[in-house]
Amino acid sequence: MTDRCFTTQLGTGQALTLAATRSARRLVVTQGRLWVTLTGSTADHWLSAGDGLTLPAGTQAVAEAWPEASFQLLQPAVPRPSPARASARLPVFKFGVITS
Repeated sequence: MTDRCFTTQLGTGQALTLAATRSARRLVVTQGRLWVTLTGSTADHWLSAGDGLTLPAGTQAVAEAWPEASFQLLQPAVPRPSPARASARLPVFKFGVITS
């Protein structure tokens, strides 16, 4: 599965609110250290380069660089119908009659 990826850099003391989405996302720190708080949770998450955290669907998060950080926000790719499924929906011709 291929993911769409966005990289964000935060400077010293910068924070960013990550809006809630309909699907889960994966936050992966690529450089530095990040402090992450999820809505509805009392736990704080401290992530270093190479660490990741899954953001559940419908969850807003606040990420703050400590002191600086870069991270990627991975979003699942939109599923495409397989060729077998697509061909299953095509009309079938039998002896001059179209059937579905």
